[in-house]
Amino acid sequence: MEQRAAPYVLAADQARSHPGSIPAIKAGAADTGGLFTFCEEVMPPRTPGPALHVHHADDEFLYVIDGHLLVQAGEQRHDLGPGCFAWLPRQVPHAFANVSASPVHLVGGAVPGGIEEFFAAQGAYFAQLQGPPDPERLAAIWAGHGRIVGPPIALDAVPEAVRS
Repeated sequence: MEQRAAPYVLAADQARSHPGSIPAIKAGAADTGGLFTFCEEVMPPRTPGPALHVHHADDEFLYVIDGHLLVQAGEQRHDLGPGCFAWLPRQVPHAFANVSASPVHLVGGAVPGGIEEFFAAQGAYFAQLQGPPDPERLAAIWAGHGRIVGPPIALDAVPEAVRS
């Protein structure tokens, strides 16, 4: 069954769905006929991103607008500056973090769409969290989208040249 998407326009500070979600959802599965999800985020300085993880059925992409983002894809790490792009296909372990002293402005997303539901569920869990996260609860949230296979990128284990 083919879903038709309707046109829309957002102002710079608007999100299409899941208000308050991080990252901000600019286009989700409901907006694109399920084709993709498109997000925008500004990561504060020295902010860890997600744990090393794999997606079962989603390909993910990241594009840096401003700042420097450290991206791990498989065993390799890459410093992405303005204009740099990363394609992170399904089944490839990946993580990212802002290890620098400046914010990182990035856009990204996933193909096919729908990952915004996962972002919302994980965000709601973290918002009510008091203390460390429960690994079993996190695994349940991740169950439909992938799995965690390692820790986030450690901010203190990154060379100073990348952090400055």
